[in-house]
Amino acid sequence: MTHKFDHNNQLILKREDLANAQINIEGRDIIIGFNEPAFKTSSNDNVAYLDSKLNARLISYFLPAIEISKKQKRRPRLILVSGLNMALKWNASSENQKKIMTINNNLKFDFLTNFFNKFFPESFSIIECVVAQDPIKINENKLLKLWKTIEKKYPTEIYEIKFQLARFKKPKLFNRDIISEEGKKYLESDNPDLLNSFKYAISHLLALADVNFEGNFIHNPVGYLSIGGYQEKIFNTIRSCAYKLLKNQGEVFFKQKVILKKNLKLIIQNKESVPPPYNGYYRKNGDRLFLDEVTYENKRNLDFYDHHKKLKFEMEYIYQNLIHKIDYFKFWNEYQARYFDLKMRYREAYGLENDF
Repeated sequence: MTHKFDHNNQLILKREDLANAQINIEGRDIIIGFNEPAFKTSSNDNVAYLDSKLNARLISYFLPAIEISKKQKRRPRLILVSGLNMALKWNASSENQKKIMTINNNLKFDFLTNFFNKFFPESFSIIECVVAQDPIKINENKLLKLWKTIEKKYPTEIYEIKFQLARFKKPKLFNRDIISEEGKKYLESDNPDLLNSFKYAISHLLALADVNFEGNFIHNPVGYLSIGGYQEKIFNTIRSCAYKLLKNQGEVFFKQKVILKKNLKLIIQNKESVPPPYNGYYRKNGDRLFLDEVTYENKRNLDFYDHHKKLKFEMEYIYQNLIHKIDYFKFWNEYQARYFDLKMRYREAYGLENDF
């Protein structure tokens, strides 16, 4: 089946339909963004914190790029864009956390490039790893000003985004059909965490190359296709609203040269109504929170996913469509030595004494 993009809207496809979909990205390159989430409290005593370690399921988030690339006349470049700079600004609360986030980010970059070079060496002209610089080139008040301007211009669209961001920050206030008075007050408040989520939403416009300043990376003259999961839908909406607002007045607003790209947006959905985030599925055991994934640190075997109700489908996508299970098992086990060596080197370089 042929799917055509609407430049003003995102295309949403089920992941199981992607293999047979005919998609033309018209000479664009592919961008996939990821970020380092805030540390989570592991227990009620607020002593220990959980970081987002590399998990064996991570690669499933990036594999749709292979299926898209196969359908193009010209193989695209794959740009892996990290929002690390935004995470360091809004998701880290100490220098130690910033170091751990940076190490985790770099380990994921290394894992992803090694994976693609091993299994799909001819799928892309080149793979580039980029930490987005543009979102931190402008004042945070400017980000909020842009948010408020878009909210005034597109109140209906932005209210839904605002509601979702507020619910993510304070789920207990928004878990009913009718919003409580406390929830309404929170929506209109200047709560710092809520304002940071607005800045983060706006930053997607800059991180995913819709609006660019000079010097972040070498641009494809046609533009880009961004590929994301369920959570990216709300950010894509604000990207579209902001682009329409800025396409004729971007340089006036930012007071500098602006490079605009008319990008395409693809959302890949799976069978889960709310799929687990790529950076890790967390589960509680009593009052203890833990990362319920396969990592090198917890030494779980990849067979763990075969019996995991929420994550099994994610791994089956890898095995059934793109890579034989035995081959991925072998790669995961062989990469372990490199992972721990690289992790130790980063700890040494950054003066991080304790393991994590």
